[in-house]
Amino acid sequence: MSVLTKDEMELIREDLECIKTLPNPPKAIQVTLEAVALLLGYPPRQARNWIFMRQLCNRGPLLKKMQEFQCEDVELASAKRARTLLSSYNRETIIKISVAIVNLFNWAESTMSEVDNYLNTRMELNKARKSSNNRNNN
Repeated sequence: MSVLTKDEMELIREDLECIKTLPNPPKAIQVTLEAVALLLGYPPRQARNWIFMRQLCNRGPLLKKMQEFQCEDVELASAKRARTLLSSYNRETIIKISVAIVNLFNWAESTMSEVDNYLNTRMELNKARKSSNNRNNN
């Protein structure tokens, strides 16, 4: 689980203060926030809506949800969409576009790696169970 330290939370809080003032942010900011929202369980329609995301940046629940994040709560479709969104960028590209989104991008990337590991482990366990059940049925 990507537990945020107090310092990281404060940096992200400051970043959100900057980001929420942008009426029409660069695509990298929108995409990163969309991926974060999907990982946190927000519906895709809301995650794509910049007005909703600006409002979300204005409230404390976003940081609280990031702090309490659990891999097992992420839906497979949301994880796939978040991975697709994040794969368009890397840290260096994000820094060039907007320093304000770097901490959120880093959280999303590390969290997505944890989700990938969790989902891969879960798939392996399911395969092992099916294989075991097939052997027991024969």
